[in-house]
Parts: sequence; C-alpha cells; structure tokens
Amino acid sequence: MKTFIKIIFSLFFLQSALFAAGKPYSQVEFDKLIKEGKPIVLHVHAKWCYTCAAQDPVLNSLMKSPEFKNFTFFNVDFDTSKDLLKTLKVSRQSAIIVFKEGKEQGRSLGDTEENLIKKLLKKAS
Repeated sequence: MKTFIKIIFSLFFLQSALFAAGKPYSQVEFDKLIKEGKPIVLHVHAKWCYTCAAQDPVLNSLMKSPEFKNFTFFNVDFDTSKDLLKTLKVSRQSAIIVFKEGKEQGRSLGDTEENLIKKLLKKAS
C-alpha cells in the first residue's frame, strides 16, 4: 500500500511540473511586453503545491480561450525566483497576478474556481 501511495504522489508531482500553466518566466520578455502595454498573467507556481496544480487546468483552459488570446501567461517558479517574488511582494505560491499597460491590475491567492480567475483576468482586458 505504501508503494501505491508513493506512486500516486509521484505522478501528481510529475503532472504538476509538466503541465504548469504558461511558459517559464523571462524578465526580458516580461519587460518587453510591459513596455508594449500587453496583458500579462503571472502564475506563481510550486511543483509541490496542490492549489497550484488545481489552478493549472483552469489557466490552461483560459489560455486557449479567444477572449484571452492576446494575453501572455508566465509560470513563475516559487522555489527559484525569490528576488522576483520579493519585487512583486509575493510570499506564497498559488498567486495569480495580472498586468496591463505596465501596471498591476489585480491579484489573487489560492483561487481555483474558473469564474473567479476569469474575473481577475478580465481586469487586464
């Protein structure tokens, strides 16, 4: 039974790492998009976070929606991006932050419901 549980947890963490919403964060690309006034979504994600894993399918679905086709979705690694997180004043994983025209338009922490995340993203439309 212990082996079965270890396998399930391993698959969960592998899925979370492979299917994280958005592309890996790039400061150069972020700065370019900010200057252009483009809408941006940052998902602060940790491979070990159950909430982040629950947010991933919602964000992946919204990324494919025509409504958000002009958005750029970045995945910010919570465990390796400490300087960026300090700059953004983010202290926990599962944060979603939206930007438009170079300014933060809103953020949420731990939301997993599609309607709440969609409402947040619309602030940058």
